[in-house]
Amino acid sequence: MRICQPFSSRPLTTMSQPTPSSLVAEILGRCNRRVAAIILGIALSALSFGCASGGSESYSTTPPEHPAAVTPDQHAGSGADAKSGFAGVWQGTSLASCAAFTYLPSRCDAEQIVTITLLQGPNGKLTGRYTCAYGNMDCYHVNETGKVIDVTITGARMSVRVMMPDATSCIYTGIDVNQAINGGYTCYQGGGLIEQGSWRARRSY
Repeated sequence: MRICQPFSSRPLTTMSQPTPSSLVAEILGRCNRRVAAIILGIALSALSFGCASGGSESYSTTPPEHPAAVTPDQHAGSGADAKSGFAGVWQGTSLASCAAFTYLPSRCDAEQIVTITLLQGPNGKLTGRYTCAYGNMDCYHVNETGKVIDVTITGARMSVRVMMPDATSCIYTGIDVNQAINGGYTCYQGGGLIEQGSWRARRSY
C-alpha cells in the first residue's frame, strides 16, 4: 500500500536551496490522508482499551452497613437477664470471725441460719428480704429480719446489702458456682465495722 506520493525528480525548489523546515512541509504535504486515518485509529484503540481496563473495577455507591446502635434499654435488658440468674431463695449459714478487733468478742464463732430472698421487679432490679434464725447463738442484736436495699451483680459475683431494724447494715458477698456461694459478710453500725465472718449459701429455688 502506497501511502505517500513518490518524490518527483524535480528539485524541491528552483529559486533557492531547500531548508529543513520547508523540506518537511513538502514531504508531509505529499503524504496520503491515510496516515491521519491510521493515527486516529491507533489513538481510538488505545482509548477503548484504557476504558475497558478501568471499567473492570466497579465501585458501589451504596453506603456500608453499620451495626445497629445498642440502646440503653437493650443494655438494661442484658443486665436484667444476668440478674435473673440470682433471683430466688438463698439459704445458708454465717459464722462470725474471732479476730482480735471483733466488736463483741463474745460473738466469736457465732453461727446463724441466714436466708436471703431475692425478687426481680419489672425493671429488672433485685430487691428482697432477709431472715436470721438461731444457729448456736442468737442473731446479732436479735435482728431476725431485714430488708434487701441493694444488689450488685458483676459476672458471677453477687453483693447484697441488708438493712436491719436497728439501722445495722450487713453486706453479704460471694461468687456463684453452680448455684452455691462460699463468701463472706461484714456488718456496720454508725459507719464502723462491728462484725465480719464467712457466709455459705445455696440457691434452693
